[in-house]
Amino acid sequence: MKSQVLFNENESRELDRITIQERGISGTMLMGFAALSVFKAWEKTFLSAQKIVIVCGSGNNGGDGYALAQFLKAEGLQVEIFAKQGKYSEETQYYKNLTESLKIPIFSIEKFQASHLHPGEVLVDCLLGTGFKEPLEGEISRVVSEISKAKEKFKTSLFVLSIDAVSGYVPEKEYPFDADGLAEIGSPKLKNVFYPLPKEKKSFHPIGFVREGFTTEQRIFLRANEQELKNRLLREKDSHKYKNGSAVFVGGSEGMSGAILSSALAFQELGGGISQILTPSESTLTKVLKKDPSFMISKLESGKDAYSTSFVKKARVVAVGPGLAKSDLPSSMYPKDAKVILDAGALQDVSGRTLSPNFILTPHLGEWNSLSGKSSPNLYSALDDAKAWAKEKKCHLLLKGSVSVLFTPEGLSYFWEYQEPRLAVMGTGDLLVGVLSFFLSRGEEIVESVRLSQSLLLYCAEQCKGYPTAGRIRKKIRNLVTI
Repeated sequence: MKSQVLFNENESRELDRITIQERGISGTMLMGFAALSVFKAWEKTFLSAQKIVIVCGSGNNGGDGYALAQFLKAEGLQVEIFAKQGKYSEETQYYKNLTESLKIPIFSIEKFQASHLHPGEVLVDCLLGTGFKEPLEGEISRVVSEISKAKEKFKTSLFVLSIDAVSGYVPEKEYPFDADGLAEIGSPKLKNVFYPLPKEKKSFHPIGFVREGFTTEQRIFLRANEQELKNRLLREKDSHKYKNGSAVFVGGSEGMSGAILSSALAFQELGGGISQILTPSESTLTKVLKKDPSFMISKLESGKDAYSTSFVKKARVVAVGPGLAKSDLPSSMYPKDAKVILDAGALQDVSGRTLSPNFILTPHLGEWNSLSGKSSPNLYSALDDAKAWAKEKKCHLLLKGSVSVLFTPEGLSYFWEYQEPRLAVMGTGDLLVGVLSFFLSRGEEIVESVRLSQSLLLYCAEQCKGYPTAGRIRKKIRNLVTI
């Protein structure tokens, strides 16, 4: 499963300490590595700027700004610094002295105003790191406000690059200003996953930290590319329908036939071998057969064991919930051997159920609050509770949002950081159920199935123009399926 480690604030500090104290790499050298790496990654942006203004705090983030300034000056670029006074670390003082020796203009941060910035310039934000604690106060708060004013005035003609963190940013709250780029140093950081920037506007600079040898409970999913997805969708020459995946979809209450049909169609169009829809609604049954008479679909009878038929017992996946009303939820015990996906309506029937690692629940934030009895205002604030809940219930929990997080029964958290507004549309949750069912039915483990499913939906959304419907996104599956 392709992922990389992700660090919280304490882990980032510990990784920094280990690198300096145990590996013998000085902080001054690491700061220089970081500055050179940032310069090379954003070289085109710097070289095209009329002027580069760097705002430096008094901590090591400010030191990164001083170090970057001397590389920019060495390339003949116009640079000026607005700096906060304070008790500097040894490495920050070293690079501050370098900038002074190069006669780079350094002004007190108290003099910084939005009027100092102009179109065609680059502002480098080195005020605060990810260890920032609310609230913003004093001079730093004023400077952040001035940056925001300048961005509102000049929009994209003023480029703001934040180093290691967007100063003053707290996940899923109103961000202090619109950064155009984020250069993350040393270790991928949990808070930065939530900042709403496209992946291509974020750069990562390793600088020699041995990250994979450091134990964390957070990881970032790595996106599967087009070729990997195509390879996973291939059918073997000697394949048969059960080998290509078998699934049961339960849902489609009266007036909600589209949800269950969307899930089942996504499964079939990906190459799923055989599936059945169980629905409590006569009209859903009629609509599905009208859409495609080859579908296996049966009436879900009240009071009967929904999962006792021979096909359900053989199916690798049972997906329950798309378009399912609470009053239509089957009371039957879920199959023991199948992977079970609980979505939408089925999430209302969890409290009295025995779950296991074979289960994956897929709530969005509102459904999570109802499921858990919590009142989390945003996904970031729900992380600790959701992690503990999945561990206690011994199941997988995929908390959906612009950033989605998969929590495992072992207490691990996997973050999907590719924010795609084209997927923020009614019906994409139903598509996810169908895609997840496909990969699970083909024998993929739950964690890997989530990575592949999110990658596939992102790929399909990117093929669409404008803001597509879920149906248009699903039809792009055909671009991936090759014979």
